[in-house]
Amino acid sequence: MEKFRVRVKPFYNPPHLMVKQAVTIMLYAWLTGWNKRAFLRWAMQLQNLLHAGAGAEQICCFGVNPHVVWEMTGECNLKCVHCHAFGGEATYKELTTEEGKALIDQIATLGIRTFVFTGGEPLLRKDLFELIAYARSKRFTVFIATNGTLITKEVAKLLRRYKVGVVIGLDGMNPEIHDSIRGVEGAYDAAITGIENCVAENLYLHLNIVATKRNFDEIERIIDYGSEIGVYSYFIYNFVPLGRGEEIQDYALGREDFKALLDLILNKQREVRAIIIPVAAPEYWAYALQRRGIHNRRLIQFLGRFVGGCLADKGMMYVKPNGDVWACPFIPIRMGNVREEGLDKVRERLREGKFEHGESVSWCDNCEYQRVCGGCKTRMMIDNLTYICPVHDISERGTV
Repeated sequence: MEKFRVRVKPFYNPPHLMVKQAVTIMLYAWLTGWNKRAFLRWAMQLQNLLHAGAGAEQICCFGVNPHVVWEMTGECNLKCVHCHAFGGEATYKELTTEEGKALIDQIATLGIRTFVFTGGEPLLRKDLFELIAYARSKRFTVFIATNGTLITKEVAKLLRRYKVGVVIGLDGMNPEIHDSIRGVEGAYDAAITGIENCVAENLYLHLNIVATKRNFDEIERIIDYGSEIGVYSYFIYNFVPLGRGEEIQDYALGREDFKALLDLILNKQREVRAIIIPVAAPEYWAYALQRRGIHNRRLIQFLGRFVGGCLADKGMMYVKPNGDVWACPFIPIRMGNVREEGLDKVRERLREGKFEHGESVSWCDNCEYQRVCGGCKTRMMIDNLTYICPVHDISERGTV
């Protein structure tokens, strides 16, 4: 069909979007107190900067708004204890290569520019590079989210050829801690080798850290390691005990630990030249404003145009292996399926924020920081998850 010949717009089109992106990142630097010299060193890496912000309308929990993540397989060579996707075996009726290309075609028509391949372990899909090449032919900015253990020198060279950003999970600089979380002995050494291979090819490198009670003391060490090797960005996940993670609910951060995590992120952001984004923690933005003593409603409303808080009802689409579409990898509610209807219809439902269940917790609606936070929809909605608000210093159970 003619519409599937569409390619996404280049980064400079429309020009006003680039202006908004520049304002967004400067506001982020101001809000977090990012060291001016470190910030400028980060911003001057123009190729990485354009890769990180492709098509961004806001900066949110989970990075840029909008973007699409495709969990292309359930197959994985590790058994991570915190895995929300229950990675291990290939799941039944995963999208085929042709269906994957059709998905990419549809997303191109929506004007979204960032596409992430994840799993499971995406490098276990034999058609990964065929699909990456197809996405790049549509001008998508492409990332793969991987455990890093399968990134050989040859794989790193392929990733370089296709200009793919690489997201690698690292849960400790202590091999014993990382391996215990990843469920396989030797996972740490293999991941570090994969990281080194990416560095050798000068790839865009991003580290994912899942913050739990088990590895809390490792987080700062991982950030420092990333600074040494030239990591461009980090996601630090506030552990959500879903999927396999339900078996380790005691690892979830409590109220004081969560505040300590936000303080750690803010303090490290002031030092390092990489950007640090918390995930499953939209409260970060409200907490940063409160910590700076900012209560002016007009200023907060203005900031809300650039900082979006929770991404679940704004611009994220998380596509499961069978084509189901979720608003977030942590909200297990089927909003549609790419095999059954067009993504344009699914996207409208996502933007309406109608997740079928759940309401905002009692203090969110009247909170002065609601525009830049919105609260974590997952923790509001899922039974047995505790919603923690560091601004109001209270907690409440989910509503489902």
